[in-house]
Amino acid sequence: MVRQGVRKAIDALITVDLVIAGLALMAMLVHVVLDVILREVHVPFSGTLEIVSFWYMVALVFLAIPVAQAHGHHIKVELFTVAISPRVQKMIDIVVLLACAALLVVFVWVSVEEALRQTSRHAMVEAGTGTIAVWPTRWLVPLSMATTCLICVMQACDLVRSLITGIEPPTHARKSLDV
Repeated sequence: MVRQGVRKAIDALITVDLVIAGLALMAMLVHVVLDVILREVHVPFSGTLEIVSFWYMVALVFLAIPVAQAHGHHIKVELFTVAISPRVQKMIDIVVLLACAALLVVFVWVSVEEALRQTSRHAMVEAGTGTIAVWPTRWLVPLSMATTCLICVMQACDLVRSLITGIEPPTHARKSLDV
């Protein structure tokens, strides 16, 4: 019962990541096209490079990481493990997922400290004749890393359960992500 609640919460976080990243992609598209059109009619429109770099790209890059982990779209090299039994492969996968989770905890810790520092300074970048606040996007990094950590732990638990019960873990691949 608790497991399903945790899985639903993680799936909701993944959906939030996906929606924010999709909105950032659409906003970036509109913003760049508008900038090109306005440049052609000689209407100044400054800050496009900074907004794209510090807002849209941060959302796209970091929020895609947990989505890719959840759906198994990260690169997996099986050069040395292709000939071993599925049981041993699951054990190796558990160790790797737990090691990733431990490393992600460090990433969360460091990125939260940086986000707090940037927030307290109200970090901004110069864009043309004005400034653009960039501190809010610093919080997307720990959100992304924490979500990815939870996904890795959930996947490791699923593999442990699979080793004990013999029932294969659920897959989370969405057809819409498969190209």
